[in-house]
Amino acid sequence: MRVFSSKWPWLTVAALSAGVIVAGGNFTLAWQNQNPRTRTNSSLQLDDSDPEVKVLRAPGEVTLPKCSVKLLDSVILATDRPGLIMNVEPKEGDEVAKDQAIVFLKDDALVAIYEVAKEKAENDINKQFAEASAAVAKAELEKMLETNRKVPGAIPSTEVERARLNFIKAQLQGKQAEHEQVVARLETKKAAAELKSCKIEAPFDGKVRKVLKHKGEAVTQGTPILELISTRIVRVEGYLPVEDLWSVKRGDPVEVQIDFPDRELEIEKEVFQGKVYFIDSTVSPVTHGARVWAEVQNPDEKLIEGLYAKMTIKHGRRAAGTAKKVPAASGIKQAGATK
Repeated sequence: MRVFSSKWPWLTVAALSAGVIVAGGNFTLAWQNQNPRTRTNSSLQLDDSDPEVKVLRAPGEVTLPKCSVKLLDSVILATDRPGLIMNVEPKEGDEVAKDQAIVFLKDDALVAIYEVAKEKAENDINKQFAEASAAVAKAELEKMLETNRKVPGAIPSTEVERARLNFIKAQLQGKQAEHEQVVARLETKKAAAELKSCKIEAPFDGKVRKVLKHKGEAVTQGTPILELISTRIVRVEGYLPVEDLWSVKRGDPVEVQIDFPDRELEIEKEVFQGKVYFIDSTVSPVTHGARVWAEVQNPDEKLIEGLYAKMTIKHGRRAAGTAKKVPAASGIKQAGATK
């Protein structure tokens, strides 16, 4: 009896554990049935059937929603040589003109090198001396030849040949002086180029967005110093549906309006003019369209980078979607498509 009684606690524990497992499984199943997990489709693609991104079409035009405003000209200026910054002329927000010098590196040593090279290039004393020596040597040779014509053998032939050699030597010295002067001019150009590398000029008319380095800081070749942008002309970029690819061409006029989906502002009524500049030759498998962007005039800088806009392309051609076949020579290809 003691043997059987010692097994009852273990049987009790096993039964209770099985009951807990079964009850937990039933609870989990019931919770999943009441809260089904939403499956995500990794191949979900965007198209213009979504009312929020609906492409609007009218005879001779197509309007693309949710286009992005981007800067057309934006550059981070860097130095071409190591050195110490002597001055950064503009401050953040300042306007600069094309070819305006805006960053200066310490250039005392290079200025001295340029002045020495310039002085050598302008010095033609050796050339003048060689020309004078050649004239004297020529006169002596001609006098010896004239004397021997009058009195044959009056001047030994060795003396005559020595005079002839002196004349040739003087001529060669003149050519060497000319060569040295040419080299000196080239050294001057080299020194001027190195001196010019101590200053950075604005590549276009624009505005300083950010100053990254300041006076007194040391820089190496390629160190970013200043960011320059231009907002007078911006790029408005969107996706052109495949139905409109053969209607829109580069150079077509566009009208752009800022678009705030969740608010109404007066600025949204203003229209900005531009032209289509680029149409990608590849169709995106996500948007079912090709990337297209236009250059848009922005004289008052109201089109700000990062805003959404709607762009109406006035192609003036037949209504979109009427093409039945894709032209063989169109150059449009489907990204990821197989032959």
